[in-house]
Amino acid sequence: MSQDREYIDQEIAQIRFIYETLYPETPVEAHMWWEEAKLETPAVQPHDLAYGAEMMALSYIGNRRFGPDPTAAEMGKRAFLTIPSPRQVAERAGSSAGVPWHKRPRHYRSIHALSPLLAEQAKYQVEARRFRKLPVRHKFSRLACSRGLLEGDLHPLTQTASGKDKDPAILIGLHWLDVGGAESLGIDSIRWALEAGLRVFVMVGQEGPERLLAKLPDDPRLRLIRTDRYLPRALASAFVSRLIAQENIILTHNHHCVPLYDALPTIKLRHPHVVNLDSTHIVEYADGGYPRISGVWSNFIDHHHVISADLQRFYQERFRVYGSKLVLGRLLDDSRRGAEVAPVRIKAGQTRCRVAFVGRMVHQKRPVVALAIIRRLRAWGKRNGVDFRFDMVGEGPYRGAVEHLLTRYRLGDVVHLHAAGTDVPALLGQSDVLLVPSSNEGLALVCYEAIEAGCVPICSEVGAQAEICPPETLVPWSPLGAVRESVALVQRLLREKGFAETVEAGQRARLEALSAEPSAREVLSEIYRDTLAAQGADRAEPVSA
Repeated sequence: MSQDREYIDQEIAQIRFIYETLYPETPVEAHMWWEEAKLETPAVQPHDLAYGAEMMALSYIGNRRFGPDPTAAEMGKRAFLTIPSPRQVAERAGSSAGVPWHKRPRHYRSIHALSPLLAEQAKYQVEARRFRKLPVRHKFSRLACSRGLLEGDLHPLTQTASGKDKDPAILIGLHWLDVGGAESLGIDSIRWALEAGLRVFVMVGQEGPERLLAKLPDDPRLRLIRTDRYLPRALASAFVSRLIAQENIILTHNHHCVPLYDALPTIKLRHPHVVNLDSTHIVEYADGGYPRISGVWSNFIDHHHVISADLQRFYQERFRVYGSKLVLGRLLDDSRRGAEVAPVRIKAGQTRCRVAFVGRMVHQKRPVVALAIIRRLRAWGKRNGVDFRFDMVGEGPYRGAVEHLLTRYRLGDVVHLHAAGTDVPALLGQSDVLLVPSSNEGLALVCYEAIEAGCVPICSEVGAQAEICPPETLVPWSPLGAVRESVALVQRLLREKGFAETVEAGQRARLEALSAEPSAREVLSEIYRDTLAAQGADRAEPVSA
């Protein structure tokens, strides 16, 4: 373990920061285990509890004391924590959260063995039924918030701010550090906050793959706090409150981080000056997802940032959120505004066609449905003299299913699998068609990239996909319908003169319309700067105890 000494010291520094922030006047005795411990961690207990035999397990690496020295009157707290090894972190980064296809329920595996496409159709039917019953099964009304808080009356619980002499900061909450639309926007938000002049603290809601860890900006004003590893969920609100007071945090920005949502009442009561903002992307069929959570907390949130007009309507119709509180900011790359869009590559009569699928290997992206489309296109191409090449980019729990089906369908010679780190824009720049048969989407970024690269995305008509894709390239949500219509669309692009040009005109019109609207960078940076300016004007005012 000596070779991991530096790594362990870094993790202990994380633990020290968390517990000295949470308990600034209380002694804390932190007990630490290496890799997989046999007791539930993280956990915090009173100091006077007896030690158990598990304390001396082989994975136990020792303890550290933080804070003031214990006294007879104040023995303090005892924290139980597990430090993941670099090997564990690397293994987690090479996987993805989710249930592998071969570990799903027996009835699903039985249907999958008979017909993978029928198994996908069965899941679709379950999703459709859940979505129809969504308002009955889950809360779709805003939590009440005291009118006194909303109107700025007295705040007797306001916590004394010990960090007023520090430069203003923002707390950004991420769901986790894996690849995803919310997390990518979170990383961008960190950069924009730094550019606006804010110090940045980042908390993570849950552990998982950490592919985005290396993409965090290398800036001394940024601090990642490993609340996902070392802080019990029940203590997150208290920790956030202490952090706000200690570090002069004036703004929170939530990117699908449940503990940060749960801390909103504490923030409102103890730090009413803090501006609370969140960003949401996609309504989930099972429970409404983060837009529903966000809407429920709406009375505690100052700004809802959404990425699509579809989500705007969701907040307006479901939660009666209107006006400046609801902000639309598109996921556009401002550096590419006005950039020339490549002409659509596919033409009627061509005898070679390259088709791509880009996405995490999870149910939402439906790689099994994409393979069914690929299988039928390959068979059609053999009969009609069209040489197809297929590329599939992504990793995740369904990767095993994809590899199995490539062997089962004898497609290994024409389908090329690529890792998640592949240069997607370069691949799209060589592709004719992009398959996006997702069961659900917010507004897929890869469609922006495909259209800019001259590729035609064929998408399920879900979420806000109609805002980027013309009706000619939208296919049914149903897997059976998606396969049938996707194959027909590719055939039509390769056979019907003028159809590709019609599709191109529709794609360009939608991309131009989106590009004319505010970007996420513009609207979020404005909120950051306005909050910084407003708080700067009030910075000298005393804070009541």
